[in-house]
Amino acid sequence: MTISKLIAAITLGSSAAVLGLSAHAAEAQPKQSVGEYTSDAAITTKVKAAIVGEADLSALDIAVETNNGVVTLSGTVATGAQAEQAATLTRGIDGVQQVRNEIKVDPTRDK
Repeated sequence: MTISKLIAAITLGSSAAVLGLSAHAAEAQPKQSVGEYTSDAAITTKVKAAIVGEADLSALDIAVETNNGVVTLSGTVATGAQAEQAATLTRGIDGVQQVRNEIKVDPTRDK
């Protein structure tokens, strides 16, 4: 009977420690409110719409991701001017805090 109680106590103590660590890890993660998430989604949509509206850019070639107002542009375009044009358009969108332009230039692309 004593061994059973000891095993139960060890199991319970281990479970409590794991739960405590899990809760602490969850608190360490940056939290995004519904308003921030919606705002990021709205920013992404506005950036994509701006890119679609530009004859020299293809929305199929440029990916847009927004996190806490920081917009990351990625993909491949034909010229450095196109990469800079996408970044400039993005900076002009309301709510954009920062632009990370990770667009690659490949002159063999036709657009």
